[in-house]
Amino acid sequence: MLKGGRLLIISTMLLETLCIVLINQQIYLSKDVDELKAFLPYVNLVVLILSGLIIFSIKGLEENAKRIIESNILKAHLLQVEDLVNSLQTIKHEHSRHIQTIQAMLYLDEVDKALEYIEGIAENYRYTEKIVCVGHPALTALLNSKQKVAEAKKIDFAMALKCDIANIDVHPWDLCSILGNLLDNALEAAIQDQIDRRVAVEIKYEDANYVLYVYNTGPKITARAKQRLFTVGYTTKESAACGYGLYLVKKLVDKYGGKIDVISRKRTTFIVYLPDRGRGIDDQRTCSENCHNHGSTVTG
Repeated sequence: MLKGGRLLIISTMLLETLCIVLINQQIYLSKDVDELKAFLPYVNLVVLILSGLIIFSIKGLEENAKRIIESNILKAHLLQVEDLVNSLQTIKHEHSRHIQTIQAMLYLDEVDKALEYIEGIAENYRYTEKIVCVGHPALTALLNSKQKVAEAKKIDFAMALKCDIANIDVHPWDLCSILGNLLDNALEAAIQDQIDRRVAVEIKYEDANYVLYVYNTGPKITARAKQRLFTVGYTTKESAACGYGLYLVKKLVDKYGGKIDVISRKRTTFIVYLPDRGRGIDDQRTCSENCHNHGSTVTG
């Protein structure tokens, strides 16, 4: 559909250009321009029709592209939910196995061994079962779900919030789409590292901007790849759901007047700047003070 739409637009533009060129050529060669005036209304009509067809085709192409992007993003989110469900199923299976083991120990009257076993698994699950709250309901849900996905993929995941984002002037769904797509990209990259798999997210308030840092280990992004990184459909992965996440991130960041920096050395860092459009000077100073007094530093 997209290829057919592009072909129609290109053909129409070439046809319109050809008509204009022929008219100019005829005017240039004609000794009596008055003879051409009779044909000009028809020529203008043809040009208007072709222009309208181009506009109609571009609109249709744009709508179709939006549907494709939404479809692929939905597929990506469904894959993410599937990973989360698999992670929960794994945890359920582990719990069942532990209960059966404890049951067998108690049946054999190995009470001391059972207590030691319970203390051991309780220590292992103490951190993973903790829900981290960040003062933003939608972001809290997103970060905790990504942490579960990272655990299932054996990726070290860290997060740090160093300012109050409760009043950030970004729609919750847009903020989650920006950070969620960046984290999906980071997790996909980190899993390719066979030695050190790490992903971290850090949120700060700097110079009247909410700044999102997403770090990951994995393959380095080349200078050539950076130029096409936010182009629709560009991906290095063989998946229909890929190639649209970073494009969507760029569109949303532009929508809020922000910008994105990408640094790729020993680790890759995506830095998103979202201007704080809803605070005055005094409020900015207060928020900056909170940034220095809130949160912990991400390491790695």
